[in-house]
Amino acid sequence: MTAMSRKDTQSESRSARISFPIIEPKEELSLLGDERMYPDSAEAVARADEHRMLTEIKSSVDRVSRLLLGGAELRQVLDAMEQALGNPVAVVGAGGRAWRSAGAGEAETALAAEAAASLAGRDDLGADGGSFAAIGAKERAYMWRMPGDPDRPYAVVLFERYRPILPVDALSLGRMSAFVGLELANIEAVREVEDKYLELFLQDWLSGKLVSERDWKLRAAACGCELSMTRPRYAVVASFGESGPDAGRLAELSRALLAARPKLGGELLAVQHERSLVLIVPDAEDADGESADAARTAALRGLLGKLRPLLGQPQMRLFAGRPAAEAERLPDSLSQAQRAQRVAEVSGMSDGVVTYDKLGVYALLYLIPGGEERERFLHRYMVPLERADRKGGGRLTETLEMFFRCNGNIKLTSEKLYAHYNTIVYRLDKVQSILGVSLDDPEDRLQLQLSIKLRQLLADRR
Repeated sequence: MTAMSRKDTQSESRSARISFPIIEPKEELSLLGDERMYPDSAEAVARADEHRMLTEIKSSVDRVSRLLLGGAELRQVLDAMEQALGNPVAVVGAGGRAWRSAGAGEAETALAAEAAASLAGRDDLGADGGSFAAIGAKERAYMWRMPGDPDRPYAVVLFERYRPILPVDALSLGRMSAFVGLELANIEAVREVEDKYLELFLQDWLSGKLVSERDWKLRAAACGCELSMTRPRYAVVASFGESGPDAGRLAELSRALLAARPKLGGELLAVQHERSLVLIVPDAEDADGESADAARTAALRGLLGKLRPLLGQPQMRLFAGRPAAEAERLPDSLSQAQRAQRVAEVSGMSDGVVTYDKLGVYALLYLIPGGEERERFLHRYMVPLERADRKGGGRLTETLEMFFRCNGNIKLTSEKLYAHYNTIVYRLDKVQSILGVSLDDPEDRLQLQLSIKLRQLLADRR
């Protein structure tokens, strides 16, 4: 039996320890690269170049593999790849997730992420899975598409900044990407577990099951969520129009928002809760005193401008409760946000952002308890009109509601209801006659408007 050399023994033991092969140039390659065997021939030069290329690839890949096996973070690995390849490196993925080496800028990485997104649906990249792409106006990059989940595509990007990208660089990037892929798989596995625990944590938080700050901190730490209540937080309910997403789609949207947290400031949280998409938002830093609601509304408008294109929901609206200074008070903020949504929808508010403090008198109407006085108020104004509508089909209640929505403009009211101008005048005269009021009297108009809104709110409760 032929004795095994010491080098062969070491190579075999290393491969067994890490469970996958390490690239090792064979001893005979050194002979192939020896120009003395092929004096004055082009073949000798070609074989020497091939040997040098393999040696470079082996050295680079070996260094990356040792870093990962030693427990290095992905960013440290990318720094090593930048040093080996002579150009900045980044890993970009779905939802804006990105890691970059020290030399890669944030802006160019974002551009690379947009370019890499187009690689997910392409099948013309060849066997190596790589392709050049333009990054901005001046720079280009070599992108290596990572195999894996098509719903969470990743690509390793080598920016051509300091020197041209050579074939050996592309080959080295492909081999290194295999090790990067192992680390990404580990990151995704941890992320899936953390996202599941985070979802349960947020649902319990909004449901009022976290009764103390200590309980809240322990649960947040357990799911890898770095939270602080140094700034108040408030709940925001998102709506998407009449034909909104179903429960499954809402869960997808909440996961998409969690994945996009780096783009949205890092502190935004989202979860599907009670058949709604609920956001937990830190209060604006300058929200204080009389300007608090204005600052909060401005921040929410900016957030809404980002969320609509990100989620593909152009009809999306946000309804916000008041900030909660203590973590255990967040369920109160959620109740206010839900009330803001209901009141805004029945009262015809069309703003994209509605805060609880904007409800004004409608918030008070919503809190009016049942009783004789409330019923007498409705019986005075609404019941006679509803009775007349059932009897004669005159659409008096609908006409009065639209009249107030159009700010007393009869011409606009007729256009909205597709009715003749004189028909609207006739209906309004009949309303005044039945109720014994004058629409020219501010006090009568106020009473009528309050009765209409109260009727709408009560109908919504039922």
